[in-house]
Amino acid sequence: MAHHRLLIVVALALLSGSVFAASPAAVPPAAMPAGQAAAFDALYRRLDNTEIFTLDPAQVQQRLADLERLLPRNDNARLLHYQSMRCSWGFNDARQQLAYADDGLRRAQAVADADAQIRFLYCRGAAREQAATSVAALQDYDAAIALARRQENNHLLADGLVARGSVQSLLGEQGHAILDFLAAQGLYEREGLKDDAESNLFNLAVAYRRLGDLDKAMEYLKQSEAFAESINDHYGLSATLMQEAYWYENQGRSTEALDMYQRALAVAQKQPSPDDIAAAHLGMAFPYIQQRRFARALQMLDRAQAEFKAVGDVSNDDMIDLRRGQALAGLDRQAQALARFNRAEAGIERSGNLRYMAKLYQARAATQQALGHADAAIADLQRYIDTTETIDRTNRSQQAEVLRFQFDSARRDLENRRLLAEKSMQEHQVAALLEARRWQWTALLLGGLLLALLGSLVVRQIARTRRLHILASTDALTGVANRRHVERFGSEAIVRARDTGQPLTVVTFDIDHFKRVNDARGHLAGDQVLARLASACQDALRQFDLLGRLGGEEFMVVLPNTRLEQALPIAERLRMAVSSLNLSDIGGELAITISVGMAELKPEDADLKALLHRADRALYRAKAQGRDCIEMHA
Repeated sequence: MAHHRLLIVVALALLSGSVFAASPAAVPPAAMPAGQAAAFDALYRRLDNTEIFTLDPAQVQQRLADLERLLPRNDNARLLHYQSMRCSWGFNDARQQLAYADDGLRRAQAVADADAQIRFLYCRGAAREQAATSVAALQDYDAAIALARRQENNHLLADGLVARGSVQSLLGEQGHAILDFLAAQGLYEREGLKDDAESNLFNLAVAYRRLGDLDKAMEYLKQSEAFAESINDHYGLSATLMQEAYWYENQGRSTEALDMYQRALAVAQKQPSPDDIAAAHLGMAFPYIQQRRFARALQMLDRAQAEFKAVGDVSNDDMIDLRRGQALAGLDRQAQALARFNRAEAGIERSGNLRYMAKLYQARAATQQALGHADAAIADLQRYIDTTETIDRTNRSQQAEVLRFQFDSARRDLENRRLLAEKSMQEHQVAALLEARRWQWTALLLGGLLLALLGSLVVRQIARTRRLHILASTDALTGVANRRHVERFGSEAIVRARDTGQPLTVVTFDIDHFKRVNDARGHLAGDQVLARLASACQDALRQFDLLGRLGGEEFMVVLPNTRLEQALPIAERLRMAVSSLNLSDIGGELAITISVGMAELKPEDADLKALLHRADRALYRAKAQGRDCIEMHA
C-alpha cells in the first residue's frame, strides 16, 4: 500500500460510526469569537502539513470537529477547504467517499476555486483506487496535476505527482513512477517542505523494490521507518513495515516477512486502521503458503476479505482470489484452486498489473498440470514466460530512463551553477567598470561587451539545442537511431519514394537467443553485446542507410532507393558482420547470430507499419528456418 497524506485515504474507525454533516453546524454570530477565521486557518495549516499523521482516529475526528466549529458563517471558500480535508480523512467507506468527492468537486468548479478542485480530485482518485481500480484513478490525478501546474502551486503539484507515481508503480511502470517521485522530491525541497520530502522516500523505496534494486529500496525503507517513528506517524510506519515484509518475501525469506507483517499488524491495531489491518492479514497469507501452512493462509485470507468488505474496498479481491487459489492448490483441492485462479484473472487483467499476471499464470499452470490439462498448462506457462520477458524488458528500459533523468538533472544543475558563477563574475566586472569610468565611451564599450556576451550565450544555446536534438533521436545504449527517430525517417522515406517513384526496402533483425546471453552472463554483458553489434552493423551499411533500435534486441534498417534484390547483399553483410564479432572479452566462447527479414515497399502498403509488418513476417520465417539466415517477403 502506498502511503501519502492526501493520496491514500486511511479508513478511520470513527467513534460514532458516522461521518460529519455535509455542512458545518450553524453558530450564532454572537457566539463567534474574534479572530475565528485566523484560528481556522492556523488549524487547517497544521493539519494540512504533518500533524494529522500523528493522531489516532479519535483525535482525527476531534480535530475535524474543531475545524468545523471554527468555520466562519457564510464563508464558502473555507467551507470548501474544510470539506476537502474531510473528504480525505473522514470516511471509512470508499463508495461514500467517492460520492462526497463528486459533490465537492462540482461545488468547487461552480465557484472556480482551483485549490479546492485539486484537493477534491485527489480525494476522488484515492477513493477510486479502493472502490474501483488503480487505473481509474489516473484520470483524476492527471487532471489535478494539470490544474496545479496552471495555478503554479508547487505543493499540490508535488502531491499529485506522488499520487500518480504510486499508481504507475503499482501497474509496473517503475521508470515513470520514479521520475514523478523525483520531480515531487525536488518541488518539496524547493518549497522547504522537509517532512513531505521525507515521506516521499517511502514511495521511492516501493518503486525501487519493484524495479529490482533491492539495496536502494531497503536503504530508503529504513529512512522512511525512522522518519515515521520520529513524528509518530502510525499510518506511515505500518505501510513501511508492510513494504519491508514484501522485501523479505521477494527473496523467499518467509520467516522474516512474517515477522514484519506481525509488526505492521500491531501498529495498525493500535490506531486502529481497518484497511491496514486487512492488508497485513492479506500479506501474511503468502509467507504461510511458502511455509506450506496452507490452512493458516486460508484463515488469513478469510479475515482480510471480511475486513476489506467492511470498508468497501474491492481493489484487493483479485489478489485474495490468487492467494486463495495457491493455498487450495497446496491442499490438493485443484478444481477449487482453478476456479479461484480464473476468477482472479479478470480483475488482474483489468488492473494491468503484469507482476500479478505472471504470478497467476505460473500458479495456474501447475494446477492445470495437476488436473491433467496439459494443453492449458503449456499455454499458461507460455503466458508466464512472455509476461516475465515483458517485465524484464520494461525494467531494463525504465532503469535506463531513470539513469538518463538523473544524468540530465545533474548536468543541468552543473550548467546552472556554472552560469550563475559566470553571471556573478560578470556583474562584479560591470560594477567595477561603472564605478571606475563614468564617461560615455566606457558605457559604449560596456554595451559592446554585453552584446558580445549575449551573442556568445546565444551561440552556446544553439549548440546545446543541437546536442539535445541528437540525444533525443539517439538510442542511449547503442548510439544508433532510437525507435522514434528511425520510424520517422522510414515514414518520410516512404513519402519520398512514392513522390519520386524510387524503390525502398526495410530490413528487420534481432539477436538469436539473446535471453540466454542475459541469463548466463548478466544484463551488463547483454548491453555490451548490443552496443558491439550496433557498431558492427553501422559499419556494414551505406552512408545514406539508417540503422535504428526498436527496443530490446530488435533493430530495423531503412534502405532508400534500394530494391529487394539489391538489399540482399547488404543484409548478408549485416549477418556476416554480427556472426564474425569477437566477443571473447565479454564471455569466453560467446558468439551471436541474427535472423533477418526483408520487405520492399509495395503500392498496397498503407504506411511504414504495414511495410514493417511484412518484414517482420519474413523475420519470423527466418527464425522458423533455424535462425542465422535471411528471408525476404515477396
